Amino acid sequence: MYVRAATAEDNSKLIAIEQLTPQGEQIKLVSERKDYFFRSKKFEDPILLVAEDETTGDILGIMGVGPVTVRLKGETVRGGLIFDWRSNPLTQKGLPRHMLRLWQAAQAEIARQDLKFIFGYVKEDNERSLGILKKYGAQALETKEFLTIPVHASFCKDRAAVNKVHFADILDWEEEMAILQKSFGTLDLFPELSQSALLMAQRDRYLFGKFSYGKSAIKIWDTNADYSQRVLNMPLLYKVARPVFAVGSRFLSLPNIPKLGDEIRVWQLYDLIVDQPSDLNCILERVRQAALENNIDYLVICLNSQDSGYEQIAKKAWVRLKYLLAFLPVTELPSPEGPTYFDVSYL
Repeated sequence: MYVRAATAEDNSKLIAIEQLTPQGEQIKLVSERKDYFFRSKKFEDPILLVAEDETTGDILGIMGVGPVTVRLKGETVRGGLIFDWRSNPLTQKGLPRHMLRLWQAAQAEIARQDLKFIFGYVKEDNERSLGILKKYGAQALETKEFLTIPVHASFCKDRAAVNKVHFADILDWEEEMAILQKSFGTLDLFPELSQSALLMAQRDRYLFGKFSYGKSAIKIWDTNADYSQRVLNMPLLYKVARPVFAVGSRFLSLPNIPKLGDEIRVWQLYDLIVDQPSDLNCILERVRQAALENNIDYLVICLNSQDSGYEQIAKKAWVRLKYLLAFLPVTELPSPEGPTYFDVSYL
């Protein structure tokens, strides 16, 4: 076995591995990318490594680290985001040593780029990855929840208020940066927004638009053209309920329950700013209407329980996936404190 940089020739093999590693327990979704490298292309000088069996040519595992510039205790610091760290389930036996080898090789690249810390978002029940990170001194500092909201039912009955929600699909980024700085600039892990032409291009490419009501606002991140999810497993209760809901939805507002093999279209909500709590339902209803017009099945937002608007949105969520923010300083640095900023471009 040896570790090397991933290349374009690995694309089909890496996509196949991702399809063997679905997310979720009872409800299992598999991610599908047209280009496996679409995440690494967001970063300048990304680290993307594979462990390969030198005898069979099989890819045993992969690990990516994206260099980012963020704020930590008011200082601008360059760190590395861990992404796409996974093992090929067809080759693993026990705790795969290639996961450790990938980590060790990534550390050499991290040192070469003089990154001051490493961080990543690890599913709360992913004991294997958390175990490796903790072995090397990482700490789990904060819980982030990915809240999944169906779009079948109205969030606000006040049509006049909903009609006042403003929508913009093109933003003045200089003005937007000032708003983001004012709203989130004091949070740890807030990005240096103008750090990378690649990241700015991503923000333009995947921004569906911004919905605002007064001083409250939310944005939509739409990657469905490049990245989708397909249903691999559903609980028996959902399978039984699906035909009933399908018929009932002709007369009542009921959620769409997908069947096995269906593609799920999702919008990611981000940069939530809540000025008045009463604003939020108006904005969400306008987002919901736009989602239905664009054949979107679910809305997802990543929040800390201390974030503004969390309680209102959590009540609407049908699924809550908990991820831990893992943080490992390479040099002597203070640890970030929550709630930290979650950059949607990391998805």
